Amino acid sequence: MELLGTRFVEFSPRMFVNGKNVAVSAKHMNGLATFKRPLWECNMKRFLGFLLIAQFFFLSGEVLAQGLPAPSYWKNERGSELFIWSASSGTIQGTFTNHAQGFACQGIPYPASGAVGPTGLYFVVTFAQCNSFTRWVAKPNGSQMAASWTLFYVDTHGKPSKLKGADIFKRVW
Repeated sequence: MELLGTRFVEFSPRMFVNGKNVAVSAKHMNGLATFKRPLWECNMKRFLGFLLIAQFFFLSGEVLAQGLPAPSYWKNERGSELFIWSASSGTIQGTFTNHAQGFACQGIPYPASGAVGPTGLYFVVTFAQCNSFTRWVAKPNGSQMAASWTLFYVDTHGKPSKLKGADIFKRVW
């Protein structure tokens, strides 16, 4: 439909008449409940969507420059797996699956979340079934990431305890 040379698409409470933004109500349209939207406003939504996607790639590139691309898949020498599926605005999200012998809660992917900074990153995994959580502090270096970890748990006497160690994660893809 065209009105004074302007093409419109349905469903907007505003119209443009002679280049001016005019509010339109059902009363002004003889009781009709359909509203019109200029075609350029529909294209603006597409443009904004494009900007959001571009921002995602920009932030992903920023994390990539720091050595942690998203998405990416990492494995340590104990066979445990870290899958980073999101890294934006300095935060990371993913899953961690424990395969380390001698530790409980194996083979179950648990949520991993943390942050990336200019000097490295950290991430935390809560192993709900084992009433424990582990914090890794790492420094990516190309396709490897050296990480120290601290496991916090409750021992058999009900006392809070911790165990420390280190891992080397290698990027699989």
